[in-house]
Amino acid sequence: MTLVAFVALQIVTLALLADFLGGLFHWAEDTWGSPATPIWGPLFVAPNIGHHDRPTDILSVSPWRGVGLLFLAGTLVLLVAWTLGGVSWQLWFFLCLASLNDLAHRWSHTPTVRLPWAVRKAQRFGLLQDSRHHWRHHRPPHMTNYCVLTPWLNPVLDRTRFWRALEAMLKPLLGTPRARDLA
Repeated sequence: MTLVAFVALQIVTLALLADFLGGLFHWAEDTWGSPATPIWGPLFVAPNIGHHDRPTDILSVSPWRGVGLLFLAGTLVLLVAWTLGGVSWQLWFFLCLASLNDLAHRWSHTPTVRLPWAVRKAQRFGLLQDSRHHWRHHRPPHMTNYCVLTPWLNPVLDRTRFWRALEAMLKPLLGTPRARDLA
């Protein structure tokens, strides 16, 4: 394998990992806990339930809310990696992509004419998820298309019933998933 092919493979793998981890978090927000669950509920569950009821309200919330949380998490990961001597271009690239999850979600709710040119092009070429792909998640019961960065993983994860299998595995530990999301 050439160096260029190896680097390209790493870039694609890191993009998939960033998308998957964002999807895993999104799935957890949609599936576990309630608005009354300490910390998790008010920070993540309640806003997510509201987002399913009023999808375009995401555009009235400051983009810095989600980006700020992802930036804080990324900074903590970077500090730990730096302390352990594990900072690399791959880690930087992954953290940059992972921090785009919230913005990519926002962009999938933004009217196309209001999107920056580069975002429109990335969506058109299938590098970023567009509104048609993401809208499948907003159809009840909101049990598909959890990954919001790219359109690449959702078809595979949904077709293999990955999320349902994960729920079945975690049910003994976390209890029954929220009925609202499984209706």
